[in-house]
Amino acid sequence: MTAFFRHQARTLLEKAEVKLATGEDDDLLDAALRLRMVMEALTYERSKIYKDELGPTVMETWQPRKLMQRMLEVDPQADASGSLSMGTEPSLGETPKEMRFMGTDNVLNLATLKTHYVALGSYLHVPTLGKWSSSQGHNYERLRKRCENLVEALQLVFSSYVWNVDFKQSSTIDCTNCGTTLTRRISKDGQTRVVECWDCRMTYNMFETKDGQVMFDPRQTGIPCIADGCDSIY
Repeated sequence: MTAFFRHQARTLLEKAEVKLATGEDDDLLDAALRLRMVMEALTYERSKIYKDELGPTVMETWQPRKLMQRMLEVDPQADASGSLSMGTEPSLGETPKEMRFMGTDNVLNLATLKTHYVALGSYLHVPTLGKWSSSQGHNYERLRKRCENLVEALQLVFSSYVWNVDFKQSSTIDCTNCGTTLTRRISKDGQTRVVECWDCRMTYNMFETKDGQVMFDPRQTGIPCIADGCDSIY
């Protein structure tokens, strides 16, 4: 069964905004919980386009920040926003004379997750004994400001007319150490990428040659023989 995470996220955001508008502290805590769930749902929705590349199914239990980090290992542009335009080529490979703008996909990025996800979670628990002993409970004014900033960022995400647009170029090899199949995105800037097998942790330099072939070069370190007079490298 397909989960419609984006629809769930939009509904949660609307409910959070209603709670924020009351000005009540209890409602503010409810809003914080829903905003946290919005970030979860949007990240799960984003992961759909990488479902065949993310590795072991243990990843399915990860929290959003860790899941986004895995997506960025597969595709360094996974949390980058981008615009989509379309046009008809006069001939094969020739740049269209006219382009029709289709929209911008504003993505919830890792920086926003790092800024707000854990911070909001701290308000969903009773303040620790240490906070109470120092006469410090929850700072609701600070929480409200955080929630308002996050709502603004999430509204930008939902302003997108297109989302989960994916024109991927990837390459696949079987790990030379354990045989696990690795599928990784080709770097859009032409730079060498360091990629890792998630089963045995073997690492490779992934790069594209001048003739357009993609190579996975194992990252290995030679170990010199310790025997006296032997110059062999293993």
